[in-house]
Amino acid sequence: MPLDVLKVRLQMQGAGSKKVYSGVFDCAAKSVKAEGVGALYKGVQPALLRQAVYGSLRYGLYAPLRNVIGVDADTPKDKIPFWAKFVAGGGAGALASVIANPTDLLKIRMQVAGTGPDAHKYKSLVGGTQTLIREEGFLGMWRGSGPNIVRASVLAATELSCYDTIKGQLAASGLVEPGTPQGVFVSALGTGFVASVASNPFDVVKSRMMGQPVGPGGVGVLYKSMLDCWITSIKTEGVLVLAKGFFPCWARHAPRAMITFQTMEFMNRTFPAPSSNTEEE
Repeated sequence: MPLDVLKVRLQMQGAGSKKVYSGVFDCAAKSVKAEGVGALYKGVQPALLRQAVYGSLRYGLYAPLRNVIGVDADTPKDKIPFWAKFVAGGGAGALASVIANPTDLLKIRMQVAGTGPDAHKYKSLVGGTQTLIREEGFLGMWRGSGPNIVRASVLAATELSCYDTIKGQLAASGLVEPGTPQGVFVSALGTGFVASVASNPFDVVKSRMMGQPVGPGGVGVLYKSMLDCWITSIKTEGVLVLAKGFFPCWARHAPRAMITFQTMEFMNRTFPAPSSNTEEE
């Protein structure tokens, strides 16, 4: 959770405000000094709810979607085309992000509120939800859903398709033994890095679209759309703006990927499906 807070705050600086943090550790130190240790856990309530909904759906929908697009359930995993894994992963991520968007929005609002004028509005999950619906309407819960869907699709497609590929390549080269904790660790570490590189630019846009101030009628003050956010951010801060928050992003994705894939590998070995090619992802 602290890494997610730091990531979002680093991504938001420069979006209508001056640069405040020089890096990850500076962001952590200044946040704690100004708001206390609890600052690193702001948004934890919607974050937990989001993970329960988004995380479950993203992994749970992957295999069914892969089979829907034409992959036979009995096809060996190493024979499944990379494109099928990529498409199924992207589709699962997109569907999951649409459903979980309100929790993502509330999480970011609570993380960026800090000690600012809107801090009192986003102190809790219930209070934040009431504020959001009252000021921006029910559909306001899906603000920033465009970049969120793109980011989730890219992240899921990359992560779910690359894990088995990276694992296979490492095993073929003799660097790891498939199924072992060490093999899963190295494969997941590489997968987390690739997924972070691919998704971070969209993550920056998502954070800025969701965290920007909102004017009358629920209209964003800084950015009109995902494309406008992208162009404006690059124009005012340079192309490296898309790399903001990368290290906490990777530091967050890698451990999660390790835990997830270790669990999936264990579950698949312990409870193998008699007629299914369910991936480790």
